Amino acid sequence: MNPRHVLLIFCTALAPVAAQGATSANYSLEPAALDNGGLATGSANYQANSSAAAGGAMGSSLYSDRTGFAGQLGDAVATSIVITAPLMEVGEGGTCQLGVSLVYDDQTTSQLPPESITWSVLSGPIAAISSTGLITGGTVYQNSPALIGAVFQGFSTTLEVTVSNTDGDNFGSYANDGLPDVWQVQYFGEPPKAMAAPLADPDGDGYNNLQAFAFGMNPMLGKPSPVTWIGTMQVNPGVPTQLITNKNGTVTFLAVYARRKDYESVHLVYTVEFSGDLLTWAASTAPPTVLADDWRMQAVSVLCPFSVAGKEARFFRMKVEGQ
Repeated sequence: MNPRHVLLIFCTALAPVAAQGATSANYSLEPAALDNGGLATGSANYQANSSAAAGGAMGSSLYSDRTGFAGQLGDAVATSIVITAPLMEVGEGGTCQLGVSLVYDDQTTSQLPPESITWSVLSGPIAAISSTGLITGGTVYQNSPALIGAVFQGFSTTLEVTVSNTDGDNFGSYANDGLPDVWQVQYFGEPPKAMAAPLADPDGDGYNNLQAFAFGMNPMLGKPSPVTWIGTMQVNPGVPTQLITNKNGTVTFLAVYARRKDYESVHLVYTVEFSGDLLTWAASTAPPTVLADDWRMQAVSVLCPFSVAGKEARFFRMKVEGQ
């Protein structure tokens, strides 16, 4: 008898394995139902689905967690600090709040508390700087640079700001004297300089500084020449002079003087006066005529009257006043 070969087949059913419940003093998780197909578990406390996407995902109304994706860890390292300002300019007596940002290796920044910075004025006309970085502009005769320094821990930096000249006649002992500070500094240097006073005549030519300024002259040169002009576009400043014209037999006498184009903004008043005897003087009421005009000065004429106080008007003089 041939032996029989018997094939034994063992069958078993795959049964779901229930997720275990867990508790502690801090939480309680109910036993979860296991879904074999999706390998998902869930209960009233949570949901976990490890096959919803690559790497798996979990989520609930309280949290969301997704794993299995490439990530990057950021390690920002500070490299420097920079001073920040709403404007790079502050007026005389005006204020500007400075700040400082920490710069990281990826060029991102974060603002530092201003009071954590050590502030200093390295140069220039800054009247004051507070411990929180509030700067106050000093008094200047022209727009001037100032350099601010900031230190935070091992970092330091600087910032240049401009102190703008907002008042042309307020600089030191030159203040409020009727002459622009920048003109006085140009010819006499920074104050105090007594020779820069409006009524001083440092070159002894008979014209004081206010008159030299009004007529466009150098107050230190001496021996001034009369004002001249070429065509209508060039004026050579100088002292007032007389111009006589003869047109068709009519002789006209004109008083001619150099006038600053900015005379109104620098508060200058020019008055032409005529006399017949050097004793009685009368201010001209005739409108001035511009003979020539360049970038800085004008040559201006005023018609001489026939007489003053019953006498032939033979003389004229210029009066210049600062308001």
